Amino acid sequence: MLTRAASQGASDIHLSPQRAPIVRINGELRVFDDTAGFDATALLAGPAQLERVRDRGSVDRAFDLPGVGRVRVNVYASEEGLCAAVRILRREAPPLADLNLPSLLEPLVDLAHGLVIACGPTGCGKSTTLAALVQHALRARSQVLLTIEDPIEYVIRPLRASGLVRQREVGTHVRDFATGLRDALREDPDILLIGEMRDPETISLALTAAETGHLVFASLHSRTAASAVERIVDTYAPERQRQIRVQLADSLRAVISQRLLPTADGTSRVPAVELLRVTHAVANLIREGRTAQIVSALQAGGSDGMLVLERSLTDLVRTNRIRRETALAVANDSTTLGEYLRAAGC
Repeated sequence: MLTRAASQGASDIHLSPQRAPIVRINGELRVFDDTAGFDATALLAGPAQLERVRDRGSVDRAFDLPGVGRVRVNVYASEEGLCAAVRILRREAPPLADLNLPSLLEPLVDLAHGLVIACGPTGCGKSTTLAALVQHALRARSQVLLTIEDPIEYVIRPLRASGLVRQREVGTHVRDFATGLRDALREDPDILLIGEMRDPETISLALTAAETGHLVFASLHSRTAASAVERIVDTYAPERQRQIRVQLADSLRAVISQRLLPTADGTSRVPAVELLRVTHAVANLIREGRTAQIVSALQAGGSDGMLVLERSLTDLVRTNRIRRETALAVANDSTTLGEYLRAAGC
C-alpha cells in the first residue's frame, strides 16, 4: 500500500484502524482507497517499540522501502486506537540544486563555525533543506559530519575518501538529543546536524558547539526567521535569558525560514524562503533584546545576502510558479507583499 501511494505522488499517508487511508498529494488530502482500516503495529520494529508507544503514547522510526526510498513513520495512540503518519522521502539527501532554493543559501556551507537554523511549519521541508546543505558541504572538502536525528530521515554519504559521516538516531543509538550532542563534542566533528532543538539543554549544547569552532545546522519549530530568536530565548527561565541572547548574538550565523507551496498548475510544490543573515547590526539587536526590529533589518538587508519572504513570494508569482492568492495566504506581511507585487506588475 505504501509503495502504491508513493507511485501516485503521495508525500504523506495517514493510517488508522477504522478509516480508509488518507494521502497528501501536492499538499492536498484525498482518500486513497476503500480499505476499511490499517493495523499500525505492522509499521513498528518490534515489541520494544510497541512498549514505547504504550509508555509514551508515540514512537518514531524510519526505514528503507524497496523501490520507493526512505520512509519516516510516527505511530501514535488515539481514541481510535493505534494510528500512523507516514512521510515518503528520498533515500539519500538530495542535491541542493534539485530543491529550487535561492542561491543565497549556498554560502552557508562555507562558514567556518556558528549556528544555522532552519525553521517553518511542519512539513515545509526543513529536514530536506538541512540534509541537502550538509551533503553539499561534504562535496567541497573532507570533513567529519555527525548527526543526531529522531529518526534518521536521509542517508548522507561522505563524498571524499577521507571524509566521515556518522548518523545517530535518538532511541536507537543514543538516548536523547542532549546526550548525543555531549558525545559529539568529544568525537572530533567539523559539522553537526541536529534534527530538532526541542529543549534548553539541547539548545545550550548547540550554542556551545557553535562557540567552540563547529558549524552546527539545526531545525526549530518557529514560523519566521525573526521569531526563531524569541522562540529560543523564551525556552529559558527569565534569569537566563540575557545570557542566551549574548550567546545567540555571538554564535548565530543565519536563520532559514521556508514554506512549501503548491505550484500554479497543481502538479508539485515549490519552496518560498526567507533568509536572515546575522550581521553585526542584527547581532546587536539580538544582544539588546530588540528582536522586534529584526524584521526591518531583514527587509533592508538585501545587500548583506538576506531575503525577506515577501520578495521570495513575489518572484514565484512573477515567474508563474505559484498563484497570487497562494502567496497572499502565506505572507508574513500581506501589505508589503501587495506593494512588491504591484511593483513587479503582478
